[in-house]
Amino acid sequence: QFDDVTPAQFDENLAELKKQGMTSLIIDLRNNPGGTVTAVTQIASELLPGGLIFYMEDKDGNRTEYNCEGVDFGLPLVVLVNEYSASAAEILSGAVKDSGIGKLVGKTTFGKGIVQDVIPLQDGSAIKLTVANYYTRGGNDIHLKGIEPDIEVELDTDAYLDDGKDTQLDKAVEVLLGEMGSK
Repeated sequence: QFDDVTPAQFDENLAELKKQGMTSLIIDLRNNPGGTVTAVTQIASELLPGGLIFYMEDKDGNRTEYNCEGVDFGLPLVVLVNEYSASAAEILSGAVKDSGIGKLVGKTTFGKGIVQDVIPLQDGSAIKLTVANYYTRGGNDIHLKGIEPDIEVELDTDAYLDDGKDTQLDKAVEVLLGEMGSK
């Protein structure tokens, strides 16, 4: 999940991997329900070329853009996604796919392309109000559609439960090895 502490954790782990001589990266966003816009945009800023990360648009057509200065990440990148990758996880995976800096492997994401505000009530309950839709870097509305992976791979749950074999992760490694071999 993309919480307030996630960008610092990402930075720390990315720095350690680079120190160890990292030659490629797999980011696993499977079963990630989302999180804060602040956290996901900070992480996206460390991977994406400059420009738009994503944008939100309200019912009146008012648009709020989230941009980054950009970097040249420069290493092969795969993002693992599944039908439970939602919201902020879709913002990052959509930005990676639309910018062309990496491949998505797994299953089509959940499709939560709406922004909701929580309004607390006096009795302690709350109301969630949809205030905008968000769109990927490439202008794609993913609400109720999700983001299709570049390479669709079913997780063989029997193999995973029997011996820990992760067919989606194995495919991600294969993709990266193929990209590294072609360079």
